[in-house]
This record gives sequence, C-alpha cells and structure tokens, in this order.
Amino acid sequence: MNRSVKTLLIIIVAALAVFVAARMIMQRMHAPSAPAAGGAQDQVTGPGPFDGLGVRYDGHYRCERGSLRYLLRFFPEGRVVLVNGTKDVEATLPDFLIRETKGDPSIGLHNVMATVKGDSIFFVTKPLRGEISYRGKVTASDRVHFFRHSHITGADFDMEYTFVSDEERKSGQQPS
Repeated sequence: MNRSVKTLLIIIVAALAVFVAARMIMQRMHAPSAPAAGGAQDQVTGPGPFDGLGVRYDGHYRCERGSLRYLLRFFPEGRVVLVNGTKDVEATLPDFLIRETKGDPSIGLHNVMATVKGDSIFFVTKPLRGEISYRGKVTASDRVHFFRHSHITGADFDMEYTFVSDEERKSGQQPS
C-alpha cells in the first residue's frame, strides 16, 4: 500500500508539473509582446478609449506650477504615464514617459489606466500614501485640463497641460 501511494503521488506531481509548464508556454504564446523601448508609441489594434477625444500620442503634455513640472503622456490603449519633477531636471523627464515605464511613486512616476466617460478622462495615482484622483478633458487641440484632488491632503488643483510634440523636443524647442 505504501508503494502504491508513493507511485500515485509521483504521478500526480508529474502531471501537475506538465500542466503548469504547458500553461506557461500557452501564456507566452498568446501574450502580446511588449514594444521595444523607443518603438512606435502609438501602435494599438482596434478602437481605444481615447478615440474621438482629440488626445495626441506623438508627444507629451506639460503643466508648470512655479518650479515644479508635471508631465503626462497618453497611449491609445488607455494608459497614462505621469512624472513630476523640478525645472532643473525637466529636460530628462520626458524620457520616463514610455509605455513600459514601471511606476515609482517615490519619485512621482506613475503608469495607470484611465477610464473614459463621455468626453471626460478619469484616473487615479497612488503615491507612497493615499491617492490622487484626476478628472479632465481635452480643451483644445494642444491642451488638456485636469482637476486634481489629493485624498492625502485634501488639496484641489486645476491643472492646464500644454502639448509638446516629440519633434519639438528633438529639435530643442523648449516650452516657454
């Protein structure tokens, strides 16, 4: 009896191992491959949630508040990447605005999915503690406006973001 129980357990473990390996192979075969860094930033198949809103994907949006800079970039599948920094490091901030960015709340870097209802865009970032919610919309061909509410401090901000194309950035044209 002992020998048959051991044999049965070995068969079960082997079957589970084969099942797990097969499942991992199937997931890899069906998972979309991540685009290479610096690849086409605007590739998407099928309609995206930002369709018809006037959101641009060929650059980033920038908001200035004193010496602080807030940048965000939209991606067609509904992703928004945000980064915060100061005037001193502004030139390096757009490099973080790629689809593959892993969020790092300690430096004000977030990669979140947005929700669209009508003409409004909603998303939430999660700094080291609490949440900050964003509600906004495209107000012109080169502007988006967000109402930002900190659930941490209770502070509210109206933030007007102006578009900076990748071409403008490459040519050295800096926003004023």
